[in-house]
Amino acid sequence: MTGIERAARILYLNKTCYNGLYRVNSMGEFNSPFGSYKNPSIINEITLRAVNKYFNKSDIKFFNGDFENAVKTAKKGDFVYFDPPYVPISKTSNFTGYNESGFNENEQIRLKELCELLNKKGVKFLLSNSDCEFIRELYKNYDIIEIKAKRAINSNGSNRGLISEVLIRNYE
Repeated sequence: MTGIERAARILYLNKTCYNGLYRVNSMGEFNSPFGSYKNPSIINEITLRAVNKYFNKSDIKFFNGDFENAVKTAKKGDFVYFDPPYVPISKTSNFTGYNESGFNENEQIRLKELCELLNKKGVKFLLSNSDCEFIRELYKNYDIIEIKAKRAINSNGSNRGLISEVLIRNYE
């Protein structure tokens, strides 16, 4: 498949699988269950064209790879946003990665160490994660803001709703 065909396939799968969940198995293959939609909205052409126009006119770079490699060229005054797989906050919320490698506590610590380096370089960063003791302790020297985020992925619809998350930043 071409890159465009692969992107179109991911958009289709995302819009037709269970609650837009993206997940892979240990071999890196997409394995989210299918959703039950009568007429799924696969694409909003107006929004897609507007986003395409914005990205093509702006000085924005997207990277696909290890987070350390993605910010190697970051310099003073740049802004970086990290949205890693969140630390599980219960025994049933054990999702820790979007690929076969996962994202465990060691990866969380490696990300925090990278944030330290970025901070020393004068790079502004914002990071989101679970509101849990491990993350609060790890980033205790930074500004931590608690927010409520709506969650739509749960096999039991009545258990969907607001949960506490944190935003961590090194700037005002």
